[in-house]
Amino acid sequence: MEKDHCERRKLIPERVIEDLRHEGTTVTYEEAETILKFVQTIARIAVNQYLSGRLEDL
Repeated sequence: MEKDHCERRKLIPERVIEDLRHEGTTVTYEEAETILKFVQTIARIAVNQYLSGRLEDL
């Protein structure tokens, strides 16, 4: 069951295209890939900053 939930939540270019089209924005597959890479980079930075702040508190 957990795997099914993760599969539905997984961000793939097709999902980005669909979600943005729903909001009225049209993007190509390549643009969707670029958006995903950017979001992954921002997420990685946010997690690293959060964790480094938590480690300083220990």
